Amino acid sequence: MRVSHGSERQEQVTTSRLRTWVQVGASLAALATTFILVDRAEIWRHLKHIQAGWLVLTLALLLFQFAVMAARWWLFARRLSAPLSYGRALCEYFLSGFLNQILPLGILGDVTRATRHVRAQPAAAQSRSGRARVVLALVLERASGQVALWLVVAAILPGWWLVIRAFTGTALVAALGSLLIVLVASPWLVRWWRAKPEARQLLSEGWRALVAPRNLVLHLPLSLILVAGHTLAFVTIARGLELHLELALALRVVPLVLVATTAPFFVAGWGVREATVAGLYHAAGLRPADGVTIALIYGCLSLVATVPGILVLSRAYGADEGLVAADGRPV
Repeated sequence: MRVSHGSERQEQVTTSRLRTWVQVGASLAALATTFILVDRAEIWRHLKHIQAGWLVLTLALLLFQFAVMAARWWLFARRLSAPLSYGRALCEYFLSGFLNQILPLGILGDVTRATRHVRAQPAAAQSRSGRARVVLALVLERASGQVALWLVVAAILPGWWLVIRAFTGTALVAALGSLLIVLVASPWLVRWWRAKPEARQLLSEGWRALVAPRNLVLHLPLSLILVAGHTLAFVTIARGLELHLELALALRVVPLVLVATTAPFFVAGWGVREATVAGLYHAAGLRPADGVTIALIYGCLSLVATVPGILVLSRAYGADEGLVAADGRPV
């Protein structure tokens, strides 16, 4: 039995390493391809004219987004009776963002956030149901962001109709594939739903926390503010590079870039972000190198904005009693 566990552990490590190399390779390949296809000299020329003031403003925007994301998570956690203080939510979100930037898969920071939230709960709340509430709060917090993002994408897609039409065949194949997955999984999901009354109750609570009007009017504006924040960040970076990026164009480009960066095959969105911006700029009749330069600076500043997470990390590993429960007790 020991050999079996060791074999499983080794297989998990091997799979994790393989995924890491796939992500690194995909990001490097996308970046290399983008640099080959755009005017690299134009990128370097823009970088030589960076204005620090606009970049500081962009960094402030990105830091503010952590405050908004923490508020959204804090809200869902309270709705699902898995409370945490807002200050703790903010610290944990910085740590989560930092780990997602530097670790493979792009979700290990969220896993850490959920684990530390569970440990911060009172002992009575660390049951299977309590852990499920913590995880569901995190999932709903992320889902709120996706709902807001896709609402914005749905609003801007008509402006990209000529581009969309060129990929109609690909979109149809993707839609049919998604439908096939749902049809194959539905019998299993029905059996699971009938066999898990506690899970049904929890999911019902989660559904109400996400779509009930009294909750929707609280978390959806926060998520829309985040989309607007990313858009403004692109605009301020463009100003700092002495490039002209109208807010209307940024609203057409940035939400699609955010959708592309959710692809799990790249490290922290590197590569796919720059390639997507280059393609959208080209489709809009602009110089792709301009968009790539903005995307590169955005990626660097996004990493810098997570630096406060290092302080949280050092506190967690620098003291045996570094975690504090929701009621103020050491864990």
